Amino acid sequence: MKDRFLFFKETFCIILLAGMVAGGLFAQPQTAYSLYQNANALQQRGDYYGAVESYREALILNPQYGDAWYNLSVCTYNLGEYDLCIEYADNAARYSRNVSEIENLKGMALVSLGRLDEAKSVFNSVLKKYPNDIDARFGLAELNLYSGSLKSAERLYLDALKRDNKNRKALLSLALVSAEEGKNDIAERYVNQAIEYHNGDPEVYYLASYLATKRGEFEVAERLVRSSIQISPNYDKAYELLASILYSQQRYNEVIDLCDYRIGRNRNLTGAWYLKGLSQKALEYNEAAIKSFNTGLSINPVDEVMRFALEQLVDKTLAVEDSRRNDWSSFHISKAREYKRNFDGPSERYEYQKALSINPLDTTIRQSFADMLARDGFYELYLQQLKFIKNMREAVSDSRTEQQTKNDDVEEALESLMSNNLSKRWSVDPFYLDKTRWNIGIYFMKNPVQLIHADSDEIIAVAAKDIFNGVPSASVDVNTTAVSGYGEAYRQARTSGRDYFIVLKTNETDRSFSLDVEVYSGRTGTKTTDMHIYRTGNDRIAKSLRRFRQAILDILPIRGKVLKEASNTLLVDLGKSDGIVSGAVFDVVKKGSIKTVDTGVGVNYNSNDVLGTFTVTDVNEEISQGLYKKKGFYDTLNIDDDIILVKMPEASSDDGQSIEGNAVTDTRPAANSEGVPATEAAAAAERESLKESFKAQVKESPLITMIKSII
Repeated sequence: MKDRFLFFKETFCIILLAGMVAGGLFAQPQTAYSLYQNANALQQRGDYYGAVESYREALILNPQYGDAWYNLSVCTYNLGEYDLCIEYADNAARYSRNVSEIENLKGMALVSLGRLDEAKSVFNSVLKKYPNDIDARFGLAELNLYSGSLKSAERLYLDALKRDNKNRKALLSLALVSAEEGKNDIAERYVNQAIEYHNGDPEVYYLASYLATKRGEFEVAERLVRSSIQISPNYDKAYELLASILYSQQRYNEVIDLCDYRIGRNRNLTGAWYLKGLSQKALEYNEAAIKSFNTGLSINPVDEVMRFALEQLVDKTLAVEDSRRNDWSSFHISKAREYKRNFDGPSERYEYQKALSINPLDTTIRQSFADMLARDGFYELYLQQLKFIKNMREAVSDSRTEQQTKNDDVEEALESLMSNNLSKRWSVDPFYLDKTRWNIGIYFMKNPVQLIHADSDEIIAVAAKDIFNGVPSASVDVNTTAVSGYGEAYRQARTSGRDYFIVLKTNETDRSFSLDVEVYSGRTGTKTTDMHIYRTGNDRIAKSLRRFRQAILDILPIRGKVLKEASNTLLVDLGKSDGIVSGAVFDVVKKGSIKTVDTGVGVNYNSNDVLGTFTVTDVNEEISQGLYKKKGFYDTLNIDDDIILVKMPEASSDDGQSIEGNAVTDTRPAANSEGVPATEAAAAAERESLKESFKAQVKESPLITMIKSII
């Protein structure tokens, strides 16, 4: 027995020793090459984060590994870290022979950073050394796309195709550019060539489906995108496009099923939550839609279109007492406080207004809004808000709070200070005045496919209408059904008696947003003005809409009406919140005589309809009084006659203070009896300045985004 025990003990020791020896033999330390191979495999699977880590480990072992530096640069480019991409590309150039590939990658990173002149120099340098380099031609073509020169880009893609008639990127890029130019037959020919030469490539079928969708050929598009999925069952972009195609065909239940499939694979796909919510909304499953939008926003709180969609649905379907409104309004409160810290008063005001539109019964939000009004010197509006807060608190509770006691003291002091203001002297409550002067309609045309946010045209048009809430001079309405074009918009606007109508077009990429605005006279249908607003970064849509609102207000002449008259002194319904200052001069015109000009900005009226002039002497927040000088011998002035600004004096820092969205500055057009805006030259200079500013920015359109995505 003892011998058997010793035998087993010796056998176990031998096996253990053999295992240790084998482990020592096979557990070789990782080399730079093995780490590179591992990184390359991760890169091919699209796991750029893992690949970056492994490439860096390889470079620790071998800092002169040129291929590792190059592929590290490729990964950082795909992750959007363009500065790092350039740094790594420069390192790769020191240790690698693939100079043209490295330089072309660096050039594309420079393009993405907006350093277009540097990028052009890089691509031209490559072509000087290697005249047949196709990738450098692709880079120059993309630069031409950024500058809006489709023809030049097309020539470069054709040049690349001559050097390689089966080149996949050249064929697909030419198809996209041709479609953008409206040459659908030529685009289809290039797509068919790409399918013929690369029929096992899922991206070829994906882009072919995208172009068919743009043409409105949804059955063809669905067949093509399903082919892409059949080739590559894990190709999520194809599933995303298929969901958009199904949504365009109003196959909402299928869209919901497909979005659930995508979410099951990756819960963080906010686009799937958004499209699922839209489909549920279309089926009138409003609670389910709210839940989907809310989940998507919990993943990506800065998705502006999804937040607009949620807030518009909440506004239509939920009672104002719903407790969930507190959570949704808190986002805007946080934004308002952030803007306050950055001394951005107009943006702060916008966020408080958004918070109040979502949760109008929240006295804490209203108190913060009121305090902001007091800070900006609008004490009449501040007093109005304090009274509203008091009524709301008394309606829900008999107990007094410390804040309410403070408000009562402030209210009493303000009432005393305002005992002799214009509203008291003339016995007029300014907050019940109808100050609407302009009737404006907003219309939009629907894009056949929106890969990022379906129905964003409608949602942003409604948001553009909502941003005029609180602007008393303009009554703005939106048609929530897309129009086929200018003709339909003009017919509806004229039938509705609009002064102006606006046609909006939106373009959105992952990193930018642009708003094309065309403003027309509702009476004649002639173009008043147009503008192009472009923004990048966070809050880009909200900032674009605020710029849009101010641009529209800038073209509307300041116009009011006579409220009361006594001894050549008039009381009118314009005040500090409308941008009025002491010394402003107005024409007084017979009611109903003012019309928009036939072409361009401004209004006109017959000189025979001018009753006299009005010069402001005293200004309150909503009303003003001043001296009236009649024209001619007879005094034919009536209450409710119109006044139109013809001259605004230089505003001091105090007088110039105004509320954005409720007021305008002295650059708003005045008018004379010939209908010529007094500040048209200033307005034209501003438009030119905006155009130049726009040209200086890198403008990434959906076309450029699609071409950049071609691997």
